[in-house]
Amino acid sequence: MTLRTRLEGALAGSSAPSLLVVTDSYVGSTLVADFESVADVGLVTDSERVAERAPDGVRTDVGDLTTPRTLAVGAEATVAVVALGRDRQALLVTQLLRTQFDVGAVVVLLDDPERHDVVDDVATHVVCGSSCLSGELGDALEQALPEPSESHS
Repeated sequence: MTLRTRLEGALAGSSAPSLLVVTDSYVGSTLVADFESVADVGLVTDSERVAERAPDGVRTDVGDLTTPRTLAVGAEATVAVVALGRDRQALLVTQLLRTQFDVGAVVVLLDDPERHDVVDDVATHVVCGSSCLSGELGDALEQALPEPSESHS
């Protein structure tokens, strides 16, 4: 089952299906572009450049990601993704989304795998970015390496 299919299923039961992406990087604007056809998507970022990369028609808000006022754009979100460069900030934003706005499902992207247990208590799903990146880089490296030549000696 693909992520897109699972997200469609998760949002199908909602009266106002929505996905909120909270990010400080292009990972978030790429994710928004990938899912805008599936859900009503909102982007919250602290970067004008990231906001500019969001597709037309996607609700965007630029501001301090750790304040409830900025995050209020996603108050009705069914699912949120928190993809921030600093794990501690990601934990704070996740706590705000769960406690202040009662977002039912929060997926968090972490850099440090040792922080997984701390965030796991608050988030519904935790993804380790370093593991994902390592896997992708390994796949690319495997494709880039030449095949060993057979020796007939």
